[in-house]
Amino acid sequence: MSGRGNLLSLFNKNAGNMEKSISSEDHEIDSGLDFDNSGSSGERLLSGHNIETDLITTLQNVNISVGRGRARLIDTLKTYDDTSNQFITTEAKENNTEKTKGTELEAIASHNGLFFPDLIYGSKGSSVDIYCNYLKLTTDESKGVFNYEVRFFPPIDSVHLRIKYLNDHKDKLGGTKTFDGNTLYLPILLPNKMTVFISKVEDSELQIRILYKKKEEMRNCTQLYNILFDRVMKVLNYVKFDRKQYDPSRPKIIPLEKLEVWPGYVTAVDEYKGGLMLCCDVSHRILCQKTVLEMLVDLYQQNVEHYQESARKMLVGNIVLTRYNNRTYKINDICFDQNPTCQFKIKTGWTSYVEYYKQYHNIIIKDVNQPLIYSIKKSRGIPAEGEHIQFSLIPELCYLTGLRDEVRSDNKLMREIATFTRVSPNQRQMALNKFYENVSKTPAAQEILNSWGLSLTNNSNKIIGRQMDIEQICFSKTSLSAGRSAEFSKHAATNEMLKVVHLSKWIIIHLRNDTKAATNLLDNMKQACKSLGMNISNPTMISLDRDRIDAYIQALRRNITINDQIVVCICHNSRDDRYAAIKKICCSEIPIPSQVINAKTLLNDLKIRSVVQKIVLQMNCKLGGSLWTVKIPFKNVMICGIDSYHDPSNRGNSVAAFVASVNSSYSQWYSKAVVQTKREEIVNGLSASFEIALNIYRKRNGKLPTNVIIYRDGIGDGQLNTCLNYEIPQFEMVCGNHIKISYIVVQKRINTRIFSDSGIHLENPLPGTVVDQHITKSNMYDFFLVSQMVRQGTVTPTHYVVLRDDCNYGPDIIQKLSYKLCFLYYNWAGTIRIPACCMYAHKLAYLIGQSIQRDVAESLAEKLFYL
Repeated sequence: MSGRGNLLSLFNKNAGNMEKSISSEDHEIDSGLDFDNSGSSGERLLSGHNIETDLITTLQNVNISVGRGRARLIDTLKTYDDTSNQFITTEAKENNTEKTKGTELEAIASHNGLFFPDLIYGSKGSSVDIYCNYLKLTTDESKGVFNYEVRFFPPIDSVHLRIKYLNDHKDKLGGTKTFDGNTLYLPILLPNKMTVFISKVEDSELQIRILYKKKEEMRNCTQLYNILFDRVMKVLNYVKFDRKQYDPSRPKIIPLEKLEVWPGYVTAVDEYKGGLMLCCDVSHRILCQKTVLEMLVDLYQQNVEHYQESARKMLVGNIVLTRYNNRTYKINDICFDQNPTCQFKIKTGWTSYVEYYKQYHNIIIKDVNQPLIYSIKKSRGIPAEGEHIQFSLIPELCYLTGLRDEVRSDNKLMREIATFTRVSPNQRQMALNKFYENVSKTPAAQEILNSWGLSLTNNSNKIIGRQMDIEQICFSKTSLSAGRSAEFSKHAATNEMLKVVHLSKWIIIHLRNDTKAATNLLDNMKQACKSLGMNISNPTMISLDRDRIDAYIQALRRNITINDQIVVCICHNSRDDRYAAIKKICCSEIPIPSQVINAKTLLNDLKIRSVVQKIVLQMNCKLGGSLWTVKIPFKNVMICGIDSYHDPSNRGNSVAAFVASVNSSYSQWYSKAVVQTKREEIVNGLSASFEIALNIYRKRNGKLPTNVIIYRDGIGDGQLNTCLNYEIPQFEMVCGNHIKISYIVVQKRINTRIFSDSGIHLENPLPGTVVDQHITKSNMYDFFLVSQMVRQGTVTPTHYVVLRDDCNYGPDIIQKLSYKLCFLYYNWAGTIRIPACCMYAHKLAYLIGQSIQRDVAESLAEKLFYL
């Protein structure tokens, strides 16, 4: 018999056999659920032992010419690895042969494909004791997460009915399960490989076949564990906002503004180098005590003619809470032509909103003339049933959440809110202990965890970190210590700048009423420049009669010449539209460095000196100068930063910014912004920017860089593989074989918090504290770095993930470099949270996306960008 016929006869050999299984294996097996087995009842199973043995023997004796289709498939199956006792493909065998020759980095790829070298832990620096906001999760060895495949005969399309019929046999499955309609997860191992249940459906029988697939590894169970903790928080009566949980029973009231602050937690389970752990951090949610209806009434009284337009502008896009069910909804629209007396259809027929809330929630709607709020959510069902679900809400039952723009602009109110939301390290540790106590003392919460073999322990949050050495700040003629706090603002204002550009021809534009502010600016600049080593000439003063945007635009167009170095605009107050118009002219239409100043900051005699000092430092940078640097002992290495800006009003478009160093002191940067549509990938434009940056580097230094280090901001854990497999290869294509790349992802929005022990209480760790063990991800080459000094609240470390290190720098050099780069942001005389290259990219992307129109941004010429 031919090879193909031999194989097919083998699969047909025992097609209808049903017998008890002898053992249950932990590895994944193929499904045997689709054969016809009429007339069987009770618990049954399919034996695959004989088929597996015969299949191995037969495949080894099959001789087929390798071509396409099934012949190619069988050739793939024929290669059998005696070491692992499994078949491997011909391609895999060739790859294994290549791997035995070794790689340049001697690195291995972890199970998810991320870069994972042999050495991922640093050793430089002094050892310090660190506490973290993690709780250890232990698992019961007698339990686990067992994966089963479920099929129904005859087939059932409805997921709801599948769950219903499987629930009829819940007791036989142990009582605890998770089932999505196809895949079943149990904390116990069933005695047989395949179990069959029979359910009575009207006059016929429904057969449910459950086939054991495998025991899931811990790393694959984190999503399930996170779902379990969502159930735990629900048992503790917490309300879920996005991925965070809040306690509505303990609000903190701010009576003056009718606001309340809900305390809560954000939790996440993952596998770390220290094992399975729960990250638990404190969170707060602001809730308005005024209903949406009260806000609509206020808007109506303020502006009757444009009431509807103002209401949509203020409310659409915000999140509201309905207290009768403690659920949140996003406002998509306001329907002014409907009210609560309108009818809608329910299962029992048609009813009005007034009747519905009276019957189902015992709520009497008082205002029957108020409009309705529309909220649209994506449906989890199949597309045929509708992709979206529309909710109609009653404004007098809705409460706005979050901080509105008028609240953010009220500094006094924000300081009052901060007294509740700004939590010290001691308070965070107390909240972590309180969370552990609540879960431990609630039987229902313990039952949820115990049923899956989980238990929390609160004795594993003390870890070991390292403190880096104090950095030296280099000015033009001196070098000074940054100190333990890594702040040197006094030194920056009294020492000569690293590279000075003298100001000889420049312009000041101001309102006639702000003449005093302009005079104060000029006088104080002349005083400040003496210690900074900068010579300044008198500017061209232009006075405007009217505070209109077109007046500033006309003044810029008429007075800027090719010889002008910089233009300074003194504005009477802060307005986004005026600022955007000035930047649009100075960035694209008439390219020239610009400085926009609020006149109020120049009229405060107590603060004007320090304000003007900072303005002079900024202006020197924009002219091409440098302020200070730190010693980075690299030769011929270019450092790049990438970040992106997403317009909240237009989710389809975004701006990506690329920044690259062009000198050895890392004080001057080339930059370019790329505007992209929804379907465009960021790196399509950035790889071209990278190629231009390499050419500019070669012109400035006489040769191309040997190594390139790229810091990539704005990437979450879910995008790491895309970044690794799509973005990095495009940069490699530009580099070729002559330039090596190290690629590091920078993550700011994390929930990890670390604290140091002073002996009396917990406090924020000092700048330069690094943690690369225990709480770092088990499958990543990563570390946490605290680079800035925080005196109020709790510091948030920055998470760095190394995706590539072709340069072979190792953890110590990468960690130290990341810390040094945090000193080089020239808008702050100290360290910032992320490397300066990432902050410059962030500022550029924000400027283009927020203040400059997109059609203009496309024509924005690439240039050297200093601040």
